[in-house]
Amino acid sequence: MNKKVMLSGMAILASSMLVLGGCGASDDKAKEEKPKTTETKTETKTVKKTDEKQLLDWSYSGKTGPENWGSIKPAYKISDTGKAQSPINIKTSDTTQDAKLKIDYKYQPTMFKVTRKDQSVQAVAETTKGRADSKMTLGGKDYILKEINIHTPSEHELDGKKFDAELQLKHVSTDKKTTIVSVFVKSGKENLAIGDLPSLINDSKNGSTTDMKKIVSTLGLIPQDSAFYVYDGSLTTPATTEGVKWVVYEKPITMSKQQLQDLSSQLKGNNRPVQEQNNRVVSSNQ
Repeated sequence: MNKKVMLSGMAILASSMLVLGGCGASDDKAKEEKPKTTETKTETKTVKKTDEKQLLDWSYSGKTGPENWGSIKPAYKISDTGKAQSPINIKTSDTTQDAKLKIDYKYQPTMFKVTRKDQSVQAVAETTKGRADSKMTLGGKDYILKEINIHTPSEHELDGKKFDAELQLKHVSTDKKTTIVSVFVKSGKENLAIGDLPSLINDSKNGSTTDMKKIVSTLGLIPQDSAFYVYDGSLTTPATTEGVKWVVYEKPITMSKQQLQDLSSQLKGNNRPVQEQNNRVVSSNQ
C-alpha cells in the first residue's frame, strides 16, 4: 500500500512539474515575441524618416546647415560675407515711419504648381488664359506674383517673437527686381483662402511636382488694416542673394491646427536664423 501511495505521489509531482514547465515556456515565448513587435515599429519609423534621398546640397541642420552655407560652394559665400542678409528681427520701436509707403494689390484667384525638395516648398503661380497675372505695386513699380514659399516656424521675428509659420510671396518686376511680401501665420480659424496647399504639402513626396486642385484666393492671404515694415535684404535660402526688398506685415493671418500640422509634417524647422540688421533702416507705413 505504501508503494501505491508513493507511486501516486510521484505521479502528482511529475504532473505538477509538467504544468509548471508548460507555463514557463509560454511566458518565455511571450517575452521573446514582445521585443520583436517593438523592433518592427522602430524599423518602420526609421524607414519613414530615411526613405527620401536629400536633393539639395544645403539643409537646415548639421554640416550643410545655415551656419555652414557660405562654405558649401563659392556661389553661397555671401551667406557669410553679406551685410544685408535676411531674415531679421524687426524691432518695432526702432522703425522709421514713412507715410508715403503704400501698396496696391491687383491679385487674382490663382492656381499653383507645387514642388517639394527636402524641407523646401516652392508654389509657382500658373498663368490662366484670359486672366491677368496677380500683381502688386510698390513705389510706383509693378511686381508680378511668381511663387509662394512657406517656413515653419517663421523666419522673421517681430520684437523677438516667432510665429507658427510664414508665407513669403515672391514678386518680380519687368526689370528683374524682387520684392517679397511676408505674412505671419498663427493658430486659429481655418484659412479657406489657401486652398488645398497644406494637405498637398502633407502628402507630397520629395522631388515631386503637383498641381493644386483648389484655387488660392491670393488677396485673402494679405492681412487687412495692418501695419507693414519695409527693408532691404536677401533671399533666405542659398545662394541668399542680396538686393531683395522685403515687406513684412505686422498682423498675422490664421490657419487651423490641422492646416499647420500639414505644413510642418514636411517643413518643420525650415527657418534660417535671424541675421544682423547692421546699418539697415526698417521703414513702417504707420
